[in-house]
Amino acid sequence: MPLTLLGILLAGLSPPSWTGVLCAALASLAVFLALRHPAGQLRRTTTGVSKITVAAAPLVRLIGGRPDAPPLARRVLVSATCASALGFAAASVDSFPRTLIWLVVPITAVTGLLVLGWLQPRSARRRRQQLIMEVPQALELLAACLAAGLPARTACAAVVEAFDGPVADDLGQVLALLQLGAAEVAAWKALSDHPQLGLAAADLARSVESGTSMVQGLQHHAAAARDARRGALQVLARGVGVRSVLPMMICFIPSFMLLGIVPAVVSAIFSAFG
Repeated sequence: MPLTLLGILLAGLSPPSWTGVLCAALASLAVFLALRHPAGQLRRTTTGVSKITVAAAPLVRLIGGRPDAPPLARRVLVSATCASALGFAAASVDSFPRTLIWLVVPITAVTGLLVLGWLQPRSARRRRQQLIMEVPQALELLAACLAAGLPARTACAAVVEAFDGPVADDLGQVLALLQLGAAEVAAWKALSDHPQLGLAAADLARSVESGTSMVQGLQHHAAAARDARRGALQVLARGVGVRSVLPMMICFIPSFMLLGIVPAVVSAIFSAFG
């Protein structure tokens, strides 16, 4: 307000008109914004963006699904097609309420999108199990090669030649990046998000950058991977008992009905009418 009055006085408006008041107000606003420190405005902008990002992060993570999920466009197309087919099928039924179609179709599309995003494919599950089984030996071989005096690049190539499957594919990405001219530190950091090799790859990147030995670190990671493999095998062993319940029920329930329930019912009928 004092800046507004100052602008009016400077403009020489007596009595002040609406145009002069508006010009003075805009001039005062310009002066106020010019005198503000840019760091405060930048801090406010950054904080607002971070709050929006943090608030939307769970929703984005929920829609994005698993890291190995199919692309979002494909999931949207499949779920929308299935929901549309369900809507047309429901519309063809005369007894189905038409108002429920507008509720069932979007719910089906959203549910299909989320299920396709979080459902683990059988190939991905098989690949993860193979990684869990083979990573301890791969890390031990890599530590043995480094202990023998080989550089990390040559040791990685030896491990890739000794293994096949997902271990060789994932470690082969490091060799491919090195052949393309990438720095060795950046090539190892490319595997830092790997669920089984990520920690060892990050330590190898630091070891290559600093020049320190990584033999004991790799042996420690191999022991941790061996413990993870033992836990995974225990989970699989417990799951066998759970999965065998249904076949046992299918085999024993008919025999129980024929040997226990049916004779009792027949005897009760004959005793009632006999």
